[in-house]
Amino acid sequence: MNEDIRGVLRDYIAASSLVRSPGPLTDSTSLAVDGVLDSIAVLELVLFLETRFGVEFSMRDLDRRRLSSIEQIAALVTEKLAQKAATRPLKEQDP
Repeated sequence: MNEDIRGVLRDYIAASSLVRSPGPLTDSTSLAVDGVLDSIAVLELVLFLETRFGVEFSMRDLDRRRLSSIEQIAALVTEKLAQKAATRPLKEQDP
C-alpha cells in the first residue's frame, strides 16, 4: 500500500503546475529544501491527498517535517488510512 501511495505522490508532483521543476526526484528528496514544493503547493497536495484517499489531515499533520519527502508523506497517509479503518463501525468493516 505504501508503495502505491508513493506512486500516486510521484505522479501528482510530476503533473502539478504548482510544483517547481524537481530535477531528479527520489522518495527521500526534501521537497521544501530542494524547492520542489512551496507552501501553496503543499496545501494543494494536502487537499489532493484528502480527496484521493478519503482522509483528513489535522493542523498537527501540516508540520514541515511530516510533509518533507515522498516517503514521509506516504507514511503519514498510511497512518491516516489505518486510523480511519480502526474507527469505522464494525458493520462497515470487511470480514
